[in-house]
Amino acid sequence: MSEESNKLPTKPQPSAVATRRIQSKRPKSEKYIRLLKRFLAQFGTAIIAVALVAYVFLQLMLNVSVSIDRETATYASITDRAELEAFLFRDELLIPAGASGTNCFLAEDGEKVRAGQEIVITYSDENDVKIQARISEIDKRIDILERSSLSTGASTTDIQLIDSEIDKLVLSIIRQVDKNDFDKVLREKEELLILMNRRQALIQSESYAAELASLNRERESLTAQLTGASFITESTKSGYFYSTVDGYENSFTTETLEALTGEGFEQLANTLPDQSVISGSAGKIVLSSTWYIALALDKRTAETFTDGKSYPITFQYSNNTELNMTLERRIPRTDKDMTVLVFSTKLMPEGFDYSRCQTVELPVATHEGIRVSNNAIRMKDGETGVYTVVGSKIVFKKTTVLYNYGSYSICAIPVNPAYPNRRDIAYSSKTQLSLHDSVVTDGSDIYDGMRLK
Repeated sequence: MSEESNKLPTKPQPSAVATRRIQSKRPKSEKYIRLLKRFLAQFGTAIIAVALVAYVFLQLMLNVSVSIDRETATYASITDRAELEAFLFRDELLIPAGASGTNCFLAEDGEKVRAGQEIVITYSDENDVKIQARISEIDKRIDILERSSLSTGASTTDIQLIDSEIDKLVLSIIRQVDKNDFDKVLREKEELLILMNRRQALIQSESYAAELASLNRERESLTAQLTGASFITESTKSGYFYSTVDGYENSFTTETLEALTGEGFEQLANTLPDQSVISGSAGKIVLSSTWYIALALDKRTAETFTDGKSYPITFQYSNNTELNMTLERRIPRTDKDMTVLVFSTKLMPEGFDYSRCQTVELPVATHEGIRVSNNAIRMKDGETGVYTVVGSKIVFKKTTVLYNYGSYSICAIPVNPAYPNRRDIAYSSKTQLSLHDSVVTDGSDIYDGMRLK
């Protein structure tokens, strides 16, 4: 067999023309589907990209860092005070001048004296007054040194015990100063000086014998120089000595105050001092530590005061000294819409001005609550409130403004629902302004629910 006959028959291959004819016979729908899938893939990618950009933009808008000013809501109490004309009353005993000459006072103003105590010496020679003044200083120094001298008792030689007593006196003096009880401060100041002298004597192992001897010699020498005639006046009753006489001692008494009427209150301002009392007296004794003032208020304000309650009253003539005075009684007026209030106190500060008519300041109203800046007060949906920062969120809290002063407002303290009959200033409300809230005082474009970055 020939080589060609041994070859297997092969399948004829289509020509190029035939190939093109076969491909052209595919359906057109397949082509459109393929194009549609490509378009949808590109469009979906674009949509996802736009969504991502929008999401990022939204997050940036919601978490943008906002510039705001804040303050902490704190507790505050503001008192309104009224300036009023007050008249002063107390019981006083005049000390008649016993002789003509120059008076030398043996007691200091406000010092408590006993009946029969020498209080005034009148000298015909003015130089004797200076000598007597020095003798009085020496007598006081001798008295303190004698009381400072050490004894054999363990209670006076134990330095630890003395230090303990000194600490107690210092604390007591501080308390009395806070209470404006300066009379007791003066007494305790002398006791403190004596204890400190004792302590010094213990540390240095010294006594005051030499100084006492020197002071006694000086006193004897000065006494020998008193050559002029003198007249000694003694106190006929116990009380508090004052060298100044103003001529009103017989007018502004407690007896006059008890008989005072509302209509007669204004007539007090026309009372004139008795010049004969001034010229004929060497001083006076205040018989009681209790003294009074009377002042007039409008009836509505006077009704806010409670009988028997103490109120802080400021006296402008005494460097704005504040004394707690008790409301004793009220005197109604029929001719005017006024009420006269009578206050009393037992406090007698050193150097106090007891002028019969003087200006005082009386607290007439007290406003207490939460203090915030006026800039923080906002209106939202017709309600008054403030924007606060709670965590990273802006929260609007309602409040009630009670009082305005300067650039601040006093707002109501929220009441704890669990204790509606008791004001609890530590209660923190989620919907109302509360103490210690972080309050927004300045910030633009803020709103309730806004988040801070």
